[in-house]
Amino acid sequence: MDTGLDLTTGLTLAGFVLFIWLFRAAMRRRSRDWDELWRKRRSPPSPPRRWWPVLLIGAALGVAGTSDAQQTIFNVPSADVLDPGKVYLEVDDLFRPIQPRFSSTTVRGVVGVVRNVEAGVNFGGFVSPGDLIPTATVALKVQPVRVGGFALTAGGFGLFFLRGARNGDPAGLGYSSVGYRLQTGTRITLGGWYASGGYAKPDRAGGALSTFEQSLPWVKGLTLAVDWYSGNNSIGYLSPGFIYTTGHWTAYASWSFKNGDSRGNGGLLELGYLF
Repeated sequence: MDTGLDLTTGLTLAGFVLFIWLFRAAMRRRSRDWDELWRKRRSPPSPPRRWWPVLLIGAALGVAGTSDAQQTIFNVPSADVLDPGKVYLEVDDLFRPIQPRFSSTTVRGVVGVVRNVEAGVNFGGFVSPGDLIPTATVALKVQPVRVGGFALTAGGFGLFFLRGARNGDPAGLGYSSVGYRLQTGTRITLGGWYASGGYAKPDRAGGALSTFEQSLPWVKGLTLAVDWYSGNNSIGYLSPGFIYTTGHWTAYASWSFKNGDSRGNGGLLELGYLF
């Protein structure tokens, strides 16, 4: 019996089941939230409800966990760029299992455009509890320098609220980073970011970003990873966890610690497929 093949098949099936579970969770929220959306299309916004603090925390974590419409470690853009013609699809679920509870689901797509350039878009705002706040985030990542283990990466994001100014005005973020991969399987990146008002906080904001990845030799495809955005803002999180790749599938699991506010902590599960 080919145990390696059986293990790969089993992990692939488990990944597919997890994908369906996450998608089902999103659709359960959709049945309520989309109905609410269409009822309100031509009516003024309703007054805030008693759960608005929970919604704000969930929306902030949603930005931190899933706003980057490109390949990331967990939240911070990675030093990887898709090859031309490659397509990567991912579903993310951000959740808090303790009070105040919330959940936010995002679907992401990335495509390799030309050599060392990728572009993507993700659709988010599927939060619970609360009304739907549909968003689209477009992104571009370029890697002008890649020599051996060294890489210079830069990119940007554009955040758009699909119902317009009733939810928020468009906003953007730009970043750059340098990364280096050691022969031990360790990769470290350091960089900075700057965002317009409304992206990370009401006013303009900026700070540092960093990532750490270490492949674990005793389990093929398993990586220990940590990423971090600085600052007390909606993207300011430290996220340690694990990344597991088998075949075309990649699974991510981490716990995100909100800078300066433990009430914003939450778990992040992601499942991606590379075509």
